[in-house]
Amino acid sequence: MPIDFSPWLIWFLTGIAVMLAELAVPGFVIIFFGLGCLGAAAVAAIAPEAYSNQLIAFLVVSLTSLATLRKMAMRTFVGRSEVSENDDTGNVSVGTRIKIEQDIEPGNATRVRYRGTMWTAVSEDRIPAGSEAEIVGVDKVNRSCLKLKAVKRP
Repeated sequence: MPIDFSPWLIWFLTGIAVMLAELAVPGFVIIFFGLGCLGAAAVAAIAPEAYSNQLIAFLVVSLTSLATLRKMAMRTFVGRSEVSENDDTGNVSVGTRIKIEQDIEPGNATRVRYRGTMWTAVSEDRIPAGSEAEIVGVDKVNRSCLKLKAVKRP
């Protein structure tokens, strides 16, 4: 005996599946098509034979919710980064102070110890061995090269 699913149940289950798919796909767009499926399910519950009305409800709810709710939902769930896109430092903590083991001359690359490993570093300042330097960023081309500045002693 075949199982007979009513149109509203098909729309409803499809809507739930589409909204769950949002968890696997970045971008926060697919969930609104899931809402459209739920809107079509509501129409199908009232008029199970009105397939064109179900499709219209799907399109209207999907596009309306996408246009009106996406920006608000992105602000609420995704948030904002405090660092601008141009200042991506990866896993380097800007502002960290490190002890310099050998002299750093302006514009010349040298090796420094940071987090227990050796990194390439450059500075616009002369930093003598034995003093502290502050990490101000990473090189945009060579992501493993730290940018340093001398820490002025009071």
